[in-house]
Amino acid sequence: MEHISLSREDVIAYIQRAEALYKANLYNDLQAVMTIIKDNLEALDEDNHTDYARYYRLYMLYISVFEDINIPVLESYLNALININEVQASDFEFVCSYYTTCQDYVFHKALMLYPQNETLHIHYALKLKEEQRFEEAITTLKYILECYPSLTEARFLLRDIQAALLDQLCSSAQESDADQLLELASSTHNLDVLKGLQLDDRLDQTNLQLANIQVALWENKSVEVLKQWKTEWKFLDLSVTTQIVLADYAKAFMLYEMVAQIVKTPATPQFPEVQYNTFTQYQNYMQALVNAGWQQAQHSYVQIGNAAYYYTKNKTVLEQAIAQGLALTPNNPLFFVLKAKSFFLEANYKDTGAMYHVAFKNGLRTSEYLLYLLEINSRIESWQGILDIVAQFHIKNPPTLKTLYFKARALVKLQQFDDALVVINDALTGFPLPPHSYAPWFYNLRMSIHKINQNYDAFFEDLNSEIYYYQEGDSEYCSTINMAIEVLLEKEDYEECYKYAIYNHEQEYLLPELYPVFQWICFYDFLNEKPEDINDASIDDLIPNPITFTDYRNNGLIHWMTGDTNAGADALVKAASLATNKAYYFKLALACAKEGSNTIKSIDICEVIKTETPEAYDWNIEYDYANLLYLAKRYDQALLAFKQLLKSYPDHSFFNFPKDQNNMLLQTLKNITKALSKVEDNVKYNALFLSKDQPSVSALLEHLEWIDTSKTDALFSRHNILEKIMHSDTAFENNQTERLKAIKSKISTTYFS
Repeated sequence: MEHISLSREDVIAYIQRAEALYKANLYNDLQAVMTIIKDNLEALDEDNHTDYARYYRLYMLYISVFEDINIPVLESYLNALININEVQASDFEFVCSYYTTCQDYVFHKALMLYPQNETLHIHYALKLKEEQRFEEAITTLKYILECYPSLTEARFLLRDIQAALLDQLCSSAQESDADQLLELASSTHNLDVLKGLQLDDRLDQTNLQLANIQVALWENKSVEVLKQWKTEWKFLDLSVTTQIVLADYAKAFMLYEMVAQIVKTPATPQFPEVQYNTFTQYQNYMQALVNAGWQQAQHSYVQIGNAAYYYTKNKTVLEQAIAQGLALTPNNPLFFVLKAKSFFLEANYKDTGAMYHVAFKNGLRTSEYLLYLLEINSRIESWQGILDIVAQFHIKNPPTLKTLYFKARALVKLQQFDDALVVINDALTGFPLPPHSYAPWFYNLRMSIHKINQNYDAFFEDLNSEIYYYQEGDSEYCSTINMAIEVLLEKEDYEECYKYAIYNHEQEYLLPELYPVFQWICFYDFLNEKPEDINDASIDDLIPNPITFTDYRNNGLIHWMTGDTNAGADALVKAASLATNKAYYFKLALACAKEGSNTIKSIDICEVIKTETPEAYDWNIEYDYANLLYLAKRYDQALLAFKQLLKSYPDHSFFNFPKDQNNMLLQTLKNITKALSKVEDNVKYNALFLSKDQPSVSALLEHLEWIDTSKTDALFSRHNILEKIMHSDTAFENNQTERLKAIKSKISTTYFS
């Protein structure tokens, strides 16, 4: 086949075609195109090294598609790039990715050319690990972690290699250096080796302390560790390494009191001179940088800053730690995070968000960035913003208890309670729930939903689950008890409410806004007495410009206790309009108004209840309403209300209503019909009294009077009524006795002669 000469433009077009085929994984078609390019290389401009570099780089990729990669050929093309001064870090990264077969000289040249390239150093560490050159690999990884402390891949690989070296030393027939064993066991948390070193007399006192402390850290609970720090370890002369171990442990368990006591201002790092001509010199430079204390100083400033933020709230110390840390590494994202937190302390959320963004641009992981944004949006109460951030987080990250908690809380704030319950239930059933987790907060959120739904049994089930995570009597425990006090009030379980309130009062954790509730329960002496150290309610306790539900509720109770039931009822009505349990507070307002004999106001509240909370308009309130209308002498309305009561609750009205003469429902109906001059209705209701075994004399006399005035021929009725009166304790007038005798005579003559 005759060779066809191509122009430079034609060859460049074929190179473009080959790049597209490689990108599309069309390797069969690629082979023919690569052959054409190779046969026409002379068409490229010899002085244009970029064209050749493009081809060399493409051919390196082409070689990589075959199962048996020809490493020498790959390295030759890399050298070609080096010779024309077109080599890039990515070219070294590609060749060095075949670390099991790539030669040492390639790595040496690459690392010296690109001493800050993390990928090249990780590939080299993998090669060293493969060849069991563990100590060189450890130095390489420690060096790159000095440059990139958040490089997770390098950190995991370092631990694997340290563990492999530790296994090698422990299984070796030769005696190993005890200090090296301690360093490796400390880095890999190898408890078995650490326990063995506790008995190794080759360790000096400082390193023996390190071994003993680490065993205690991994075997004891955090509470015990904190106690041992306070009583023992803080008085020892601890090495810097031991201090770092203790501080890292304390930070992991949020024991920032302990962190603040451990971490001190670090020594100024001593940076090595960046001057090397051989790889051995470069290795010495790496080791010198590892020993310079650069990352240790940065880490110390981060710890100092965190302790200032989370524990002492000392903004001056926080800002000093940030300044000194950024002086060491101007682009360390951890210090921008601390700077964001300093703005957060000032409630400057705009600058907080901007600084977290700077941290993100400088390497803060996306997941951490989004979690920090959750906290800002929570503070500014951007609930929809939180839902959007959580959705973005869950695209690339699995849900966590933290993200689900923020989502559930946002849904509760948006009053999407059913959706919130789904999230809460999934979190509580789908995740481990250890101490110091979000678990109790999930229970607390679900309790708030149960309170709104008035599902009180479920509320107390979750309360018992939540307080399991707390120490009895501590602030979190009593905060949950405070929540229960309001629920028990609305449940009208006043005796139990008193028990919860007196407990929190004795623990000095009863919320100030709950004291009027406590005073009111004591004021009515619901089976308990007011403690001596609780003052009586006073008008001085009133909130001058009430706004919230709690303001109005407390003012209502205070007015009630100080005798102003009119103002008390008004405030409680306003509280009811803002409450989740409107029915309870409307009924409380009614009770207050009734106690003050505020008949008109009581009627108004009954009508509000019927309109606003018809589900609470039960027999008791309907009877109160009718009776209040009667007391107000609004007899027409009262009669209609009582008739509606009889119609709605016939059994309750007739069988469960008190039968005492002065309180009987029929007595009221009789009085109303009498006041309205409804004679027949009045007689009908009065006649019902005569069905009793011992009807009252007044009822008998009233019925007798009606018979007489109505001129009704009711001979037997007159007889029966007079007989009842005669057998009562009431003294008969003379004419009544004669009248009864005359009626008896007439009955005998007329019906029995």
